[in-house]
Amino acid sequence: MLARVTNYGYGRKTFPTRIGNIYLERLMPFDIDNKGVLDDFKVFEQSDKLGFEILEPSRPEAPVPLRPMVDYSGYRINELRAIAAEKGIKGVFRMRKVDLIQILEDKHGTSI
Repeated sequence: MLARVTNYGYGRKTFPTRIGNIYLERLMPFDIDNKGVLDDFKVFEQSDKLGFEILEPSRPEAPVPLRPMVDYSGYRINELRAIAAEKGIKGVFRMRKVDLIQILEDKHGTSI
């Protein structure tokens, strides 16, 4: 919900919006969850004695997707070298398997 609008005018009032006519009784709050409808109501704000209360979003923000967790210990050394080379890590052909796993986990945070 974006805002709550209340009719502080006299009696029932009709407001044309992009989703259709909205009828508001006096002092009846109406919740708005569409930015376009909110803009439509703001046109009438001064002349028709409307009150607006901007509300915090009621829907939680979408969580940031996490990188998939990878268990590098099951990979062969050649596979780890290929992964590290694709990620731009230098000197992968001189490293041991343990060192490759450590670098991949530290730099890219993808171990379990």
